Amino acid sequence: MVSTGKVSVLTDLGFGKRSFQRRLHSAGLPEQEISAIFLTHAHFDHIKGVSALAVERNIPVYATQGTFQELPNPDAFPRVELMRPGCPVTLGDLCVTPFAISHDAAEPVGFRFEAEGVCGALATDLGEMTPEVADHLAGCDWLVLESNHDENLVRLGPYPWALKQRLLSPVGHLSNHAVAEFLGNALDTRAQHIFLAHLSRNNNTPALALESAQAALDMRFSSNSPCVHLTDQVKPSIVLNL
Repeated sequence: MVSTGKVSVLTDLGFGKRSFQRRLHSAGLPEQEISAIFLTHAHFDHIKGVSALAVERNIPVYATQGTFQELPNPDAFPRVELMRPGCPVTLGDLCVTPFAISHDAAEPVGFRFEAEGVCGALATDLGEMTPEVADHLAGCDWLVLESNHDENLVRLGPYPWALKQRLLSPVGHLSNHAVAEFLGNALDTRAQHIFLAHLSRNNNTPALALESAQAALDMRFSSNSPCVHLTDQVKPSIVLNL
């Protein structure tokens, strides 16, 4: 969730509304009006709880044309607003810019959020760090980046070969190594908080993801290295007040 002085927006919702409310409470956040839900793509683990929450509170859902067409039951969404990669959406004092990412879904996107001089971006479920993605991550105060898997664990693990190929492909998921390459070579000096997200339970460990990212940052920054935060699938991350 991203909140400003005037609006609050969600990006995806892969669990039920009761779980969402519990996580808000656990994070110490008050129940608040949600201005919009932005969808990155239509895979079920990202949209499971969207329809119920949107219907209950009459929340508009923003999606690309490809994502909308890929929704299993688009009529279940009460209000859908179509958006295009590269075209900003303004809600109150918040500007949200979707940008194209590489994933095996229809027209998937990441998001850049800007309000009151603070900027952040979210890029998960992408197979590679393209120049377009890197451009939208530039100049941000905080980043949420996928660090899905350790490549060696994928290759040595029990998954079928076809699934391994998908995970490791340019339309699969971002590896610890790919994230570390970006952090060590392309991250600018403005970012102060890096959240590592979408860690695989079978092909990664929090320790491996954290060690890889921190080592890259330590090599790039002699001082004032950004803080690295691990996210978890079953509990909220820390709350930033910027």
